[in-house]
Parts: sequence; structure tokens; C-alpha cells
Amino acid sequence: MNNAVTLATRLGLIPFILLGFSTFVHSQSEEKPDDIEVVDVVGQRPLSYYRKQLVETELAFYDMYNALTDKKEFKIRCRIEKPSGSHIARKVCYPQYELSAIAYETQIAMIPKAQDTRGIIEPLPTSAGVKELVKNEKRAATEHLLKLLTENPELLEQYQELIADMAKFKQAKNELQQSR
Repeated sequence: MNNAVTLATRLGLIPFILLGFSTFVHSQSEEKPDDIEVVDVVGQRPLSYYRKQLVETELAFYDMYNALTDKKEFKIRCRIEKPSGSHIARKVCYPQYELSAIAYETQIAMIPKAQDTRGIIEPLPTSAGVKELVKNEKRAATEHLLKLLTENPELLEQYQELIADMAKFKQAKNELQQSR
């Protein structure tokens, strides 16, 4: 009987001992808010990310615009070019009326003018000269674009996305320049 009382006493004390031990362990594991180490991670996307997004949005807009326009001279043509003195190719886009003006001006420059020039080729057209030549076509193309934007909500949405991506790129570029 004595052993039974001792066993019951020991078994009865076990829950109290475990409760006390768990309370002690729990109080030791709780950290005070001042003791918590906080790590802030600040990420930044590279400028190339925003440039790539802008180019993709721009090309998608041109594709949709070309599909909707019925005037051949207003369509946008893109091609790969290497600037003079560089081996780095990039995609550039021009309206067809500007490409036609460049081709025409280049042909005119390649024709010898008279005997006194002795076959010397005239200077090739400059981008500023071509822009001056096509200012009337550009005005008509802008009016055509505005008409398409009012008639097609999908094109307008794509255009607004293009403007937003341009703003994001410009902001990222400005932030990068300010951090330097």
C-alpha cells in the first residue's frame, strides 16, 4: 500500500513537474520585441527591364496599329540597324512615308548633277532634312492615328499602356541618374 501511495504521488507530481518545465522553457524562448533583429531587403529592377518592357509594348502597339490602318504610307516598318561605327544592332521603327522620303533623297543624291561636278556624289540626306521633308505627312499620320484611337478602344488601351511604360522607363532612368 505504501508503494501504491508513493506511485500515485509520483504520478500526480509528474504533470505539475512537466507544466513547470514547459512554462520555464516557454518563458526562455520568448524574445522581447527589442531583441528581434529586423532585416530590410530593398530590391531594384535594372533599367534594362524597363527598356525591354517598353520595346515589347511599343512593338505590340505598332502591330495593332498596322493591322487597323488601311493607308500603306502610314504603316510602321521596323528593321534591324547597326549605327555607323558600331557593331551593336538594334531594332528601329519608321513610318513608311519617312522610309520612302529617305529612299528618294538617297537616289537623288547618288545621281551626278552636272559635268562640272565630275561625278561627285551629293551629300546623303540627314535625319533632320528628312524630318523637314515629311512634316506634312507626319501631320496627316497623326490625325489618322487620333481617328483610329477614337474608333478602336483596344488600340487606345494599347496606346495608354505604351505611355505608361514610357513613364516607368523615364522614372527608372531618372532614379538611376540621381543615385549616381
